[in-house]
Amino acid sequence: MPTTSHQREHYGLRYMMASAPAMRRLKRGNNSRLHGSKNWGAAFLLMEYLSQHPLPPNRSVLDVGCGWGLAGLYCRKRFNSAVTASDADPAVFPYLQAQADINDLTIDTEVWRFTDVPGDALAAADTLIASDICFWDDMAEEVYQLIARAVEAGCGRILIADPGRPPFLAVAEACIEDFYAELVPVRAYTSRPHRGYVLRIENA
Repeated sequence: MPTTSHQREHYGLRYMMASAPAMRRLKRGNNSRLHGSKNWGAAFLLMEYLSQHPLPPNRSVLDVGCGWGLAGLYCRKRFNSAVTASDADPAVFPYLQAQADINDLTIDTEVWRFTDVPGDALAAADTLIASDICFWDDMAEEVYQLIARAVEAGCGRILIADPGRPPFLAVAEACIEDFYAELVPVRAYTSRPHRGYVLRIENA
């Protein structure tokens, strides 16, 4: 439901649109280099999935390629997760902080590319989440290798949401074969419908 003309609230989380004055002020002096320019739709797919399949409370969550951070903030608010949000582009973090502030939340951040996420961070995470991180063909191998490293490190659950782009589906196919992953269709509804998938790996 709208809270102002530039804010929305879905899944119990308030968030600002790119048109919000606070976000527009940030954009004037803080341009993101890696598509961290708005709230991407697959975050809502992940929130919808998690609303139906809740995480255990008070666990650790690693949100990779976090962008403006909605999925990680949802985990923080809904499940009291200890969230570390990482992104290759530090310019996204002021936007994430603005979203955290309007929800009275705190969240840790790290500047990590997929290839740079430390093994101990993967091992420490009960759940790894990501959304909209595989939109170019040349990203598929890095995303697959990140997943493989997380599985090897013992991360208990991996959840990656995407509207169904071909590079993501290629990664999903490989993960189904190699890690017994499941590709779950999801629909979410905010001010418009979002359709796609959550790639789920349970690493018992």
